[in-house]
Amino acid sequence: MTRFKKAAAVIIAALITLLSAGCNDTYQDAIIYFEIPERPSTLDPQTASTDSELSVVANIYEGLLRKNASGAIVCGICESFSAEGLTYTFKLRDDAVWSNKEPVTSADFLFAFRRAVSPQTKAPFVSRLFSIQNAQDIYNGKASADTLGVSAPDDTTLIIKLAYADEDFEETLTTSVAMPCNEKFFTESAGKYGLTAEHTLSCGSYELTKWNRESKTFGIRLYANDLYTGTFTAKNSAVYITKDEEETAMQRLSDNNVDIAFIDSSLSDTAEQSGLKTVNYQNICWFLTISPEFSQNMRKAFGMLTGGEVYGANLPCGYTVATSVFPSEICDNADSSGMTPYDLQNGKKLFSSETDKLEDKKFPSGVKLYYYDSSGIKSVVTDIVGHWQNNLGAFVNIEATTNYETMIAELKEQTLTMAIFPLRAGSSNMAEYLANFGIVYKGGSLSEIQSQILKSNNIYPIAFQNTTIAYSKALNDVFTNPGNGYIDFSFIVKTE
Repeated sequence: MTRFKKAAAVIIAALITLLSAGCNDTYQDAIIYFEIPERPSTLDPQTASTDSELSVVANIYEGLLRKNASGAIVCGICESFSAEGLTYTFKLRDDAVWSNKEPVTSADFLFAFRRAVSPQTKAPFVSRLFSIQNAQDIYNGKASADTLGVSAPDDTTLIIKLAYADEDFEETLTTSVAMPCNEKFFTESAGKYGLTAEHTLSCGSYELTKWNRESKTFGIRLYANDLYTGTFTAKNSAVYITKDEEETAMQRLSDNNVDIAFIDSSLSDTAEQSGLKTVNYQNICWFLTISPEFSQNMRKAFGMLTGGEVYGANLPCGYTVATSVFPSEICDNADSSGMTPYDLQNGKKLFSSETDKLEDKKFPSGVKLYYYDSSGIKSVVTDIVGHWQNNLGAFVNIEATTNYETMIAELKEQTLTMAIFPLRAGSSNMAEYLANFGIVYKGGSLSEIQSQILKSNNIYPIAFQNTTIAYSKALNDVFTNPGNGYIDFSFIVKTE
């Protein structure tokens, strides 16, 4: 049976000879400059969703559990925990405090979990909590929040009861949706919680001290949290976060204006050639979808003419031909069950027989394929539609869109005749990934599930794409974790 890859990596750059015992003291005043992919809309951990939001949230909050520099799950705010059957008991540190100096208690976690599973919150990663007793019923409006299988018998004890075994649950407790929330502070924020620095509390390795949201002077500043009492004390004094609208992240890295950034995966080789370090996660799969307004055999004919043989030669760095619906960060040894093999001759015959059934015996004109506008994918799109035109006589127009949320909504409503779009795995959680296909996963054969996804010929995996982080050679001990905003800055030592 396939084993799911626990996505965690430790990237340790070569230590220069000046580093020795006590190096953390030498560089503890260093400031790390981080270029984010987009400006955060919120730093509310229960509703944060983008890489930029999650990267900040991961550093200013600390959950019950956390990942150490080896990627192992260890205690965060809890000092110990135990699991007996489906019941977890956590003992919190009694010296953990918020940035307003109020203690972090088990009630903060109880409120956060109840809030996360409430349908009104619309938490993007709520499904990670569905293994908790009654969580899914609460989210679906079938039960009240106070029936959630979480209790806080005293200030430092939290008990969580699961409805079923969940091998990803401890991992979930390291991620944003499981961060604590102070109910009093939340209520007093009056709808502004997580939307300004003033209305954001910190309890992690860093404290949010500035968040300037103005268009030309955007910036976030995180300073090492002097009130933090855990084992993940920051090895640097601050992280300055920017988003430049005029230069790309790669340009700012090359000009030494920032130390670390997400870059377009197609630039990974370029970054390394310029002396930068990179870490890559293959956690994106691009799909072609074809509407049921076409017959299943016609959809299959298009699929038979959409293999890597058509576009593989033009894939840029960071992209590979998809061999399944699962990128390697979700499943590192997925097979090709249910995949439609490239078959030019039989595809042409099938398409011809289907067009003969149409009233005017030809493929309709004006059909449009929408694609999410991302560098590196347009060449794939043009190769595919050009191949269809040359071999099937099917003239399909293409149109780029930059509004991903609107595109996904239209795909769900099946209002798009054809589309090519990316599906990104936010973590290694298989259930969360399969929920994108309307599948409730509680185990079973991935080969059979993949065949089920592909059997209707509505969807075809096209290409895998990496998420790429590049950083300066001046940074050491860069630890990345794709399930929780990628970058834990507390480990990083800046040597220049």
